[in-house]
Amino acid sequence: MLKTRGVVLTHTRYGESSAIVHVYTSELGMQSYMVNGAFGKSRKDKIILMQPLNLLEMEVYDRKGKEIQHISEFKLRRALVNIPFSQKLRAQAFLLTEVLVRVLRSEGPNLSLFDFIEEAVVLLDSNCKGAENFHIWFLLRLASFLGFQPRNNYNDEYQWFDLNEGCYVSREPAHIYYLDNDLSFEMHRILNLDSDGLADIAARLDTRRKLLDAVIRFYELHQPGLGKLRSLSVLKELFV
Repeated sequence: MLKTRGVVLTHTRYGESSAIVHVYTSELGMQSYMVNGAFGKSRKDKIILMQPLNLLEMEVYDRKGKEIQHISEFKLRRALVNIPFSQKLRAQAFLLTEVLVRVLRSEGPNLSLFDFIEEAVVLLDSNCKGAENFHIWFLLRLASFLGFQPRNNYNDEYQWFDLNEGCYVSREPAHIYYLDNDLSFEMHRILNLDSDGLADIAARLDTRRKLLDAVIRFYELHQPGLGKLRSLSVLKELFV
């Protein structure tokens, strides 16, 4: 038994009333927990475990060799005040949790990564200025923790961002996986921005759409098991 912080990602229904909840934890990395009665009349506070991006304090069993563990006790570290009630923020949350579940599947504990995710959730929930660009900024920053951070070597000579190589190159690549000059410059700007510069990422809808498509393609090239993201179409329908 140990205590850990956790970020709820997704859940899978199991049987009539139970669920397997996928949580990224500070002490154990990616974990799956069986939650009995998650959908029954006695679910009570267990609904907390069903809400994507909820931040938890948990006391859990850690039985070596078991793929599915159990939770002894849990409580909210901080209640989400905007994400559950905003269609646009929820759409971003679903995209981010879908990506996180897939790319963190085999990740062990990484406190720096956990802290980044936790702080990012708080930022998104604040519905800060430029929140419509949050998912683009988050995914580019997340890549640095996963080992394929884009290299921001943009200058007067290197003006094409090669998605395959993850860096800027001096001429148009022979393959199709690169960004044109305008979009390459936008990517350069984003890579220089901190979280307080979200509003400066993309004011135009078409630019935001192109940037998101570029980032998703970047992930597909460097995370071959990513697969098709179901939440992407929902996000685009809303406002991307």
